[in-house]
Amino acid sequence: MGLNPFRVAILIAMALGGLSGGYFLGKEVAPAPKPAPSSSPTTPHQMHTSAHNIYEESLPRDIIIESGGILKRIDLPEPDAVIDLGKGTESGVGKSATTAPAGTGNAVSAPPETSEASQVAPTTPADTAETQAKSTPEAPQAPVKQAEQTETAAITTLGNLVRPKHALPENIAELQRNSAKDLPPWQRYALPVTLSGKPEIVIVIDDLGLDRRGTKRIMELPGPLTLSFMSYAEDLAKQSGQARKAGHELMLHVPMEPGSPAINPGPNVLLSGMPVSELQKNINWNLDQMDGYVGINNHMGSRFTADREGMTTVVEVLKKRGYLFLDSVTSAKSVAHDVARDGGIPFAIRNVFLDHDDDLDEIRNQLRHTEQIAKRTGLAIAIGHPRDKTIEALQAWLPTLEKKGFQLVPVSSVVRIAPGT
Repeated sequence: MGLNPFRVAILIAMALGGLSGGYFLGKEVAPAPKPAPSSSPTTPHQMHTSAHNIYEESLPRDIIIESGGILKRIDLPEPDAVIDLGKGTESGVGKSATTAPAGTGNAVSAPPETSEASQVAPTTPADTAETQAKSTPEAPQAPVKQAEQTETAAITTLGNLVRPKHALPENIAELQRNSAKDLPPWQRYALPVTLSGKPEIVIVIDDLGLDRRGTKRIMELPGPLTLSFMSYAEDLAKQSGQARKAGHELMLHVPMEPGSPAINPGPNVLLSGMPVSELQKNINWNLDQMDGYVGINNHMGSRFTADREGMTTVVEVLKKRGYLFLDSVTSAKSVAHDVARDGGIPFAIRNVFLDHDDDLDEIRNQLRHTEQIAKRTGLAIAIGHPRDKTIEALQAWLPTLEKKGFQLVPVSSVVRIAPGT
């Protein structure tokens, strides 16, 4: 049977249709492909294409809280343990920590699974004197319960800090309607909410934009969530616009230098030791990739967020451009939140990682930790990723928050800014 021009045209149209359909399914439905194994390690400047980004080290499982005007780091207990964060203490699990010298502002306690954790602040003379006084026979101490001893041992002071004020104006919705162009981006694009006085929970999902299927499923969750898109993902305008339309607040996820040079955080990564001009160029490139977001949080960055000089440059750019900063706390040595506070920009600190362990039961436990922290301190900020088990856990958990007495809010409504800024 011969092929006349009409049939040839039909065959060509069918072939083009099949190619277009396959391309759409590959981008919009199927997860991003995993990178092929490589015999040589990638460099920080090479493209990172994995749908589920693997961190370069075990992430801190402890949390940073604000208690009595002081930032403190405490180890997470088991979910059923008793926590009294109102006194800046914890009970339930016998974990140890070392008190840092007042005013250092540095995280010095690290979890067992963090390799950098063995470095702790030295004992101060005051600490030594206090220890000697307690052990002196002439001044015997009353019997102390084991739980109380655990409470004392579980605290690490990160530095004295006068309790900062909420940064977002209460009339932000009115300001956005009447003078949006005069507001910095973090206020202009903030998702207005009316705080109810209930304990507040912020759920941040980052690494978005690479895995289209996972990103779409996250957008469909009840909000308001805070969705942080990878700065080098494709079609950011389209994807972020869909997220905002679904009722979520937007952030940008910026790659920062990890602790291991064998781990690839993505292109235009922020590196410690970079010349200031090059670092400014890279941070500005990242900030220019998307619009309509309130600020950034770090992707990886266990090395960079410990670099005070580098973080100072980043905070200066964020302040000039009007963005807030969320410290993901991927390292126990992070000084990023200190630099943001001292630099006078709105800042917040991650309390819990939901899915460092990609296990449904562990994710549910971390959600329970999040509830505990919010109940005791008034606020908990948890970070997760667009993974199937995380989404499954959140689908069941998010609808229960209101009945449990919590309020789900975006990050802009809880960021702080140092007094006098």
